[in-house]
Amino acid sequence: MPDAAELLKLIKKSALEAVDASKPMNFFFGQVKSTEPLVIDVEQKMKLGKSQLVLSRNVTDFETEVSVDTITEDALGEHSHSFSFEIGEAGEPPHTHGFSGNVGNSDLSHAHKIKKRMKVTVHNGLAAGDKVILIQNKGGQKYLVLDRIG
Repeated sequence: MPDAAELLKLIKKSALEAVDASKPMNFFFGQVKSTEPLVIDVEQKMKLGKSQLVLSRNVTDFETEVSVDTITEDALGEHSHSFSFEIGEAGEPPHTHGFSGNVGNSDLSHAHKIKKRMKVTVHNGLAAGDKVILIQNKGGQKYLVLDRIG
């Protein structure tokens, strides 16, 4: 009955391929071991390096534009200045003049209205110890680092 055994193997193989086809990707949990070079330890089973990883924007530093409409906090409150100086010997008979005083309190507090679109950098890069979620592509050669966990 070698034909029955071969048929059974073919049926099992087809069933496994059907199951794999219904799961085009797998997800895993990992932890960043280092960032230079980037190494992620996946579920204590394997280590992935930079060439195997695709980083989403959620785990990288990036620039973006934001709209700002705000008023700055008051700057420079009330303050005063004291002064003193002396003019050395001059005139007849030789004598000196000394001056001292205080410029009274001045209120220099002010704020600025800012309303504009501006570019900012979001510092979101991975750091050693970060726990991440990864998605493995169907071929298993590349892993998308989707986001941090917790």
